[in-house]
Amino acid sequence: MNRSLIALSATLFLIGAAYAESDQENKPRREHRGPPEVALEACSTSVQGDPCSFEGRRGDALEGTCEAPDDKPLACRPEGGPPKRQLDRE
Repeated sequence: MNRSLIALSATLFLIGAAYAESDQENKPRREHRGPPEVALEACSTSVQGDPCSFEGRRGDALEGTCEAPDDKPLACRPEGGPPKRQLDRE
């Protein structure tokens, strides 16, 4: 009886672990939370359209333009960054 209980417990544990792992795979890696703090700081004393630069996550220098799309805070948008959201969709 002891071995049966141990085998059942182990089986339930493995099923639970497999379910938890597959559940994690279905979740997005992270939610988009807006520009990083350094991009906001890079434009803190600027106006829309001013050139800007900041240090990226890998320590590289990123240059761009201060922009505030859709009434969001002014932030440095690096050249070659993600495309702007299209407001007028057809």
